[in-house]
Amino acid sequence: MRKYCLHLEEHDYEFVKGQRGSRAFVERDITVLAKMRDVLNEPGTTFEDAVSVALGERGVTGMHVVPSPEQPSTEQENMPLHVATSLQMTEELLSGFRDEMLEEVREEIREMLRQQELRAIERENERDRRTIEREEQRENKAMEREKELTKKRDEQLMELIRATQELKQAQLEATAASQESKKGFFARLFGK
Repeated sequence: MRKYCLHLEEHDYEFVKGQRGSRAFVERDITVLAKMRDVLNEPGTTFEDAVSVALGERGVTGMHVVPSPEQPSTEQENMPLHVATSLQMTEELLSGFRDEMLEEVREEIREMLRQQELRAIERENERDRRTIEREEQRENKAMEREKELTKKRDEQLMELIRATQELKQAQLEATAASQESKKGFFARLFGK
């Protein structure tokens, strides 16, 4: 509400002020403020647009004259007649502004909650991605180790097979040599 009044005052709109300098809203003020609120509810409207429309449509130019606190004006003297209506309209206007502000705050809170949820999901996804990467690295290391162990085992088996074949060959040669030596003189002589 204060923001609306400040924008209007920037465009030379003057409100009736009480003895302490507070604004006293009369029907005309409430009508201008309500129109401004309606225009601002339209998408893409700025405060400047709203002030121009609110002041231009009502044909408001010089606005209210601010009386000095010592000399009450006729408007201030007649004010009690308008006070009940003005208060009711002011309450309605304030209620509308309050509802708008509450809705804006609710929307901001909803947006903040959505952003927090998104950040939490992103953190969880990042944590899951890192866990998957670590698991893949472990699997790769385990596969490398298994390959190395398999290669060593194969080399040891080949070494053992060669040693076994050499041993069998040596045994065959030794057996053949020992049978050669066991043959009798005549068998060796006649080749039997």
